[in-house]
Amino acid sequence: MKNKKDIMHVKEVYNKRNELSFELHCSGKDPLTKKYKVFVKTFKVPLDLKGKKEIEQFRLQCQIEYKKEVDKKSKGLCFQQDEKVFFYDYAEKWVEDIIRYKKDAYNHYARSKSNLKVFKDKFGLYTLQEITLPVVQNFCDWLCERTYKKETIVVKKTIKEVMKVKHLSFKEVYLGSGIANATLCTALKVGSTVNKTTATTLCNFLNIKFEDYFDFTSEDVYYSKSANKSLKNMLHSILAQAVREGRIAINYCTKDFTKPVTGTEKVKEIYETREELKQFVSCVEAEPDIRKKTAFSISLNLGLRGAEIAGLSWDCVDFENKTIKICKNTIFINGFGIVTKSVKTTSSNRIINMPQNLCEILKEYKTWWDNQKEMLGDFWGDINKLFVNRYGKDMSNATINDWLKKFQAQKHLKRVTLHGLRHTNVTFQIDNGANVKTVSARAGHKDIKTTLNIYAHYTRESDRKACDLINDILYE
Repeated sequence: MKNKKDIMHVKEVYNKRNELSFELHCSGKDPLTKKYKVFVKTFKVPLDLKGKKEIEQFRLQCQIEYKKEVDKKSKGLCFQQDEKVFFYDYAEKWVEDIIRYKKDAYNHYARSKSNLKVFKDKFGLYTLQEITLPVVQNFCDWLCERTYKKETIVVKKTIKEVMKVKHLSFKEVYLGSGIANATLCTALKVGSTVNKTTATTLCNFLNIKFEDYFDFTSEDVYYSKSANKSLKNMLHSILAQAVREGRIAINYCTKDFTKPVTGTEKVKEIYETREELKQFVSCVEAEPDIRKKTAFSISLNLGLRGAEIAGLSWDCVDFENKTIKICKNTIFINGFGIVTKSVKTTSSNRIINMPQNLCEILKEYKTWWDNQKEMLGDFWGDINKLFVNRYGKDMSNATINDWLKKFQAQKHLKRVTLHGLRHTNVTFQIDNGANVKTVSARAGHKDIKTTLNIYAHYTRESDRKACDLINDILYE
């Protein structure tokens, strides 16, 4: 090491998707200790660079820029004081880079783009250097305190009598008012909750007074903890990138400077008792639409995520070994449409066993699916997905969720989402003594803590068991 100042080591790094990054090791002085140290920074090669020459030019440019950056740090210039960059402009570029560097990060991109509206409002006039500790702390405090108006409209008197007096059938009301079938079913039931648009539309169509048939309440509600955490994490990531680029010296959004954000915890609705579960299963078994019957059965039997169900293809189903492979997600994302991409995490890529009853349902469904394909011929789309639209083309998990919502309304079942069925599956496995590690692997979680902390819901059944156990210990 003759001349420490000139050292620049380049290391090629490939991630699991075989995407290339350059890890640069550059020697420089620590401005505090005045001793030489090695600074390290990783530059990810943009996905649109394919040729060797383009990649080589990118590497050389990175080396030149990083050498300048390290030289500045060595002199105590931890950020680019001569360059005035507004935070919001930098945040916009950060969001666009999400897709540029990771082509299938559609969810992350869409969520981050939506969050930009908040940052524009709170930091629109700030430069990067002006995002100091007081500014960040004020933002975190605001996150914890912000509220929104939650309007609740409950049916207090059924409109069936009005329909009878006016000689209107159910079909005439939902066709004439434009209200969806399942939504109208809900609106007919006393005690159920509807949105303001539905209630107003019904009142106008039937010429009745709103206050005679609906109770309206409005309250200020705190935002959820997960929504607040998402915004704070995004701010942290943006500032961390600015630190790596030498634009600012300190990221004040780390846990060293700010307290964790708070917010309301979302209640995850599941089928809590065996009675509720059996009622749902009974209705599913009697469902004449084989597509819905199959989708709901897969969700409840296997506990798959909605996007995983929509991403299943027939080559994933092994009838001989009674297994199913989960390796793709199909989702609808604003601005991109229906997208099929890799599963959420490495552990989500898995092969699990199927119960015999589910195998039989899938065989019945495969027969129907093949007949549909043969009947439509050239009109059938060229995909091998289990769940497709009427023309054999891509369908997202949103459609399956819509099926479930309408199904539960028509059968007067407790409203539980597709993800709620996943929670139900995991909860009942743990509640009935299944090995937690096995349950975790089947659910596609990274570790057991995720399973226990998030998905092992409290159920009335487990409470009764605990009560009986105490009774047996104390009195028998």
